[in-house]
Amino acid sequence: MTASVPPPRPPSTPPVPVPGRRAPSRWVAPVAAAVVAVGAGMGIGWLLWSGPDSAASGTGLDNAAADAAGACQAWQRVPAFSALSSGNKDASTHFNRAIGAAYLARTAAELDDRYKGLGEAFQEVHRLLQTYEVEGAEAEAAHEKVTALCAELDN
Repeated sequence: MTASVPPPRPPSTPPVPVPGRRAPSRWVAPVAAAVVAVGAGMGIGWLLWSGPDSAASGTGLDNAAADAAGACQAWQRVPAFSALSSGNKDASTHFNRAIGAAYLARTAAELDDRYKGLGEAFQEVHRLLQTYEVEGAEAEAAHEKVTALCAELDN
């Protein structure tokens, strides 16, 4: 008869992992896929709900319509000039928004002659804002002109 050999004894201490190397986690791939899916969903949602007159709906570097729409969208959030001269705490924000809108309108006019009138009207507003001439009939007329031209774009 042959005697059976007993199995070897396990080591008294567990093996130590090599420093600097981590075991791959089983959660890395699903988490990365979820992040990509959320980002793609947000982008698609933004494109779908931005609307046809949104500056976001324009494509390409030379889309004058998108620049004009963006200028008018920003302009909609600029109050009457009388509010800017009254010491309103948000006056500097409105000044910056109006000047940014003027730059977009000028870009639209440079790209497409259909926006020349809008660009010129915004440049008059820009001039008035740079010289802080936001009171009086001239300032109110410039504000009304841009507002009217932007309303025509919506039609």
